[in-house]
Amino acid sequence: MTPLVLLLLIVFLVWFWQISQRCRDTAIQTARQTCKQQGVQFLDGTASLQSLRPYYTRAGGPGLKRTYTFDYSEDGLVRRTGCIIMHNVQVTSVLVDS
Repeated sequence: MTPLVLLLLIVFLVWFWQISQRCRDTAIQTARQTCKQQGVQFLDGTASLQSLRPYYTRAGGPGLKRTYTFDYSEDGLVRRTGCIIMHNVQVTSVLVDS
């Protein structure tokens, strides 16, 4: 492997890591806001990445579809799971039980 290829690989990995961290932060903030709007308790204070898949749309072109899950509780006893779906860095869906 040439030094240039190795350098490009390292740059790509750092870029991908930064984008992934930004998406995770966005998912946590979205989960926190959703729980506040729904009047439920946001548990654990985090969202975890469940899947990362390539996708393609005619309007948006190629990208990555990230699915994050988070836990919340209505009464402090029963734990429920919500889901945040992101296309690239945009939140497209937030799913919670009503």
